[in-house]
Amino acid sequence: MYAPAPDTFLLAECASKYRGAWALEIGVGSGAVTEELAANFQNVAGTDIDLASLAYCRSRNRKPMLVCCDTASALSNVRFDLVVANPPYLPDDIKKDATVHGGPTGVETTIHFIESALPLLSRQGAMLVVVSSRSDQSALDAFLAEKGLKKKVVKEKRLFFERLSVLELTF
Repeated sequence: MYAPAPDTFLLAECASKYRGAWALEIGVGSGAVTEELAANFQNVAGTDIDLASLAYCRSRNRKPMLVCCDTASALSNVRFDLVVANPPYLPDDIKKDATVHGGPTGVETTIHFIESALPLLSRQGAMLVVVSSRSDQSALDAFLAEKGLKKKVVKEKRLFFERLSVLELTF
Protein backbone atom coordinates (compact mmCIF):
# COMPACT_ATOMS: atom_id res chain seq x y z
CA MET A 1 0.00 0.00 0.00
CA TYR A 2 1.19 3.49 -0.82
CA ALA A 3 1.41 5.47 2.41
CA PRO A 4 0.17 9.07 2.27
CA ALA A 5 2.95 11.45 1.23
CA PRO A 6 3.17 15.05 -0.02
CA ASP A 7 1.77 14.02 -3.43
CA THR A 8 -1.26 12.41 -1.74
CA PHE A 9 -2.04 15.54 0.25
CA LEU A 10 -1.52 17.77 -2.80
CA LEU A 11 -4.02 15.73 -4.82
CA ALA A 12 -6.52 15.62 -1.93
CA GLU A 13 -6.31 19.41 -1.58
CA CYS A 14 -6.99 19.91 -5.28
CA ALA A 15 -9.79 17.32 -5.35
CA SER A 16 -11.53 19.10 -2.47
CA LYS A 17 -12.39 21.98 -4.83
CA TYR A 18 -14.61 19.79 -7.05
CA ARG A 19 -18.24 18.72 -6.56
CA GLY A 20 -20.63 16.50 -8.47
CA ALA A 21 -22.58 13.29 -8.75
CA TRP A 22 -19.86 10.73 -9.59
CA ALA A 23 -16.13 10.61 -8.76
CA LEU A 24 -13.50 7.92 -9.29
CA GLU A 25 -10.06 7.47 -7.81
CA ILE A 26 -7.78 5.14 -9.72
CA GLY A 27 -5.27 3.61 -7.31
CA VAL A 28 -6.83 4.39 -3.90
CA GLY A 29 -3.73 3.50 -1.90
CA SER A 30 -4.44 4.60 1.68
CA GLY A 31 -7.84 6.07 0.79
CA ALA A 32 -6.93 9.63 1.83
CA VAL A 33 -8.01 11.14 -1.50
CA THR A 34 -11.07 8.88 -1.68
CA GLU A 35 -12.18 10.29 1.69
CA GLU A 36 -11.98 13.81 0.28
CA LEU A 37 -14.06 12.78 -2.73
CA ALA A 38 -16.67 11.13 -0.48
CA ALA A 39 -17.23 14.47 1.25
CA ASN A 40 -18.07 16.26 -2.01
CA PHE A 41 -19.62 13.72 -4.39
CA GLN A 42 -22.87 11.77 -4.15
CA ASN A 43 -21.26 8.59 -5.48
CA VAL A 44 -17.61 7.59 -5.22
CA ALA A 45 -15.77 4.63 -6.70
CA GLY A 46 -12.18 3.60 -6.20
CA THR A 47 -9.93 1.01 -7.78
CA ASP A 48 -6.62 -0.57 -6.86
CA ILE A 49 -4.73 -3.70 -7.81
CA ASP A 50 -3.75 -4.23 -4.17
CA LEU A 51 -6.40 -5.94 -2.00
CA ALA A 52 -4.72 -4.68 1.18
CA SER A 53 -5.12 -1.09 -0.02
CA LEU A 54 -8.79 -1.66 -0.75
CA ALA A 55 -9.35 -3.27 2.67
CA TYR A 56 -7.61 -0.39 4.42
CA CYS A 57 -9.60 2.16 2.40
CA ARG A 58 -12.84 0.32 3.29
CA SER A 59 -11.95 0.38 6.99
CA ARG A 60 -11.63 4.17 6.84
CA ASN A 61 -14.75 4.97 4.82
CA ARG A 62 -17.82 2.88 3.98
CA LYS A 63 -19.17 5.19 1.24
CA PRO A 64 -16.98 4.39 -1.78
CA MET A 65 -17.65 1.44 -4.05
CA LEU A 66 -14.26 -0.29 -4.24
CA VAL A 67 -13.12 -2.58 -7.04
CA CYS A 68 -9.95 -4.65 -7.31
CA CYS A 69 -8.71 -4.19 -10.88
CA ASP A 70 -5.99 -2.65 -13.00
CA THR A 71 -6.71 1.08 -13.36
CA ALA A 72 -10.42 1.40 -14.27
CA SER A 73 -10.60 -1.75 -16.41
CA ALA A 74 -13.60 -3.26 -14.57
CA LEU A 75 -15.80 -0.17 -14.90
CA SER A 76 -17.85 0.63 -17.96
CA ASN A 77 -21.40 1.82 -17.36
CA VAL A 78 -20.83 5.04 -15.41
CA ARG A 79 -19.64 8.44 -16.58
CA PHE A 80 -17.65 10.29 -13.93
CA ASP A 81 -17.64 14.03 -13.31
CA LEU A 82 -14.16 13.75 -11.80
CA VAL A 83 -11.45 11.11 -12.05
CA VAL A 84 -8.35 11.46 -9.89
CA ALA A 85 -5.09 9.54 -9.93
CA ASN A 86 -1.69 9.68 -8.31
CA PRO A 87 0.06 7.13 -10.52
CA PRO A 88 3.67 6.04 -10.05
CA TYR A 89 5.62 8.80 -11.82
CA LEU A 90 9.36 8.43 -11.17
CA PRO A 91 11.45 7.30 -14.14
CA ASP A 92 13.39 4.05 -13.87
CA ASP A 93 14.19 1.29 -16.35
CA ILE A 94 13.54 -1.33 -13.69
CA LYS A 95 10.47 -1.08 -11.47
CA LYS A 96 12.13 -1.31 -8.09
CA ASP A 97 8.98 -0.10 -6.37
CA ALA A 98 5.75 -0.26 -8.39
CA THR A 99 4.15 2.34 -6.13
CA VAL A 100 6.58 5.06 -7.27
CA HIS A 101 8.34 3.99 -10.50
CA GLY A 102 6.20 4.74 -13.55
CA GLY A 103 8.34 3.25 -16.32
CA PRO A 104 11.55 4.19 -18.15
CA THR A 105 10.48 7.82 -18.73
CA GLY A 106 8.15 8.06 -15.72
CA VAL A 107 4.99 8.63 -17.79
CA GLU A 108 4.17 5.12 -19.01
CA THR A 109 1.96 4.31 -16.02
CA THR A 110 0.39 7.78 -16.10
CA ILE A 111 -0.55 7.28 -19.75
CA HIS A 112 -2.01 3.85 -18.90
CA PHE A 113 -4.14 5.41 -16.13
CA ILE A 114 -5.38 8.21 -18.42
CA GLU A 115 -6.22 5.84 -21.29
CA SER A 116 -8.23 3.69 -18.89
CA ALA A 117 -10.17 6.68 -17.55
CA LEU A 118 -11.00 8.46 -20.82
CA PRO A 119 -13.99 6.26 -21.79
CA LEU A 120 -15.44 6.81 -18.29
CA LEU A 121 -15.04 10.58 -18.12
CA SER A 122 -18.12 12.64 -18.90
CA ARG A 123 -17.63 15.16 -21.73
CA GLN A 124 -17.89 18.00 -19.20
CA GLY A 125 -15.79 16.16 -16.62
CA ALA A 126 -12.21 16.59 -15.50
CA MET A 127 -9.34 14.34 -14.56
CA LEU A 128 -6.73 15.30 -11.96
CA VAL A 129 -3.33 13.60 -12.27
CA VAL A 130 -0.15 14.05 -10.26
CA VAL A 131 3.06 14.32 -12.31
CA SER A 132 6.71 14.92 -11.45
CA SER A 133 9.25 17.26 -13.03
CA ARG A 134 11.56 14.23 -13.12
CA SER A 135 9.37 12.44 -15.68
CA ASP A 136 9.31 13.07 -19.44
CA GLN A 137 6.76 15.88 -19.73
CA SER A 138 7.17 16.20 -23.50
CA ALA A 139 6.10 12.55 -23.99
CA LEU A 140 3.06 13.15 -21.79
CA ASP A 141 2.20 16.38 -23.64
CA ALA A 142 2.40 14.55 -26.99
CA PHE A 143 0.04 11.86 -25.71
CA LEU A 144 -2.43 14.46 -24.39
CA ALA A 145 -2.39 16.31 -27.72
CA GLU A 146 -2.97 13.04 -29.58
CA LYS A 147 -6.04 12.38 -27.41
CA GLY A 148 -7.34 15.95 -27.82
CA LEU A 149 -7.05 16.73 -24.12
CA LYS A 150 -6.53 20.18 -22.64
CA LYS A 151 -4.05 20.45 -19.78
CA LYS A 152 -4.04 23.00 -16.98
CA VAL A 153 -1.69 23.03 -14.00
CA VAL A 154 -3.95 23.31 -10.94
CA LYS A 155 -1.27 23.41 -8.25
CA GLU A 156 2.44 22.75 -7.79
CA LYS A 157 4.61 21.80 -4.86
CA ARG A 158 8.38 21.97 -4.79
CA LEU A 159 10.24 19.26 -2.96
CA PHE A 160 13.98 19.09 -2.53
CA PHE A 161 14.51 16.87 -5.59
CA GLU A 162 11.48 17.53 -7.82
CA ARG A 163 8.42 19.65 -8.50
CA LEU A 164 5.07 17.91 -8.24
CA SER A 165 2.16 19.20 -10.29
CA VAL A 166 -1.52 18.36 -10.30
CA LEU A 167 -2.79 18.55 -13.85
CA GLU A 168 -6.43 19.04 -14.77
CA LEU A 169 -7.24 17.25 -18.01
CA THR A 170 -10.43 18.05 -19.92
CA PHE A 171 -11.87 17.42 -23.38
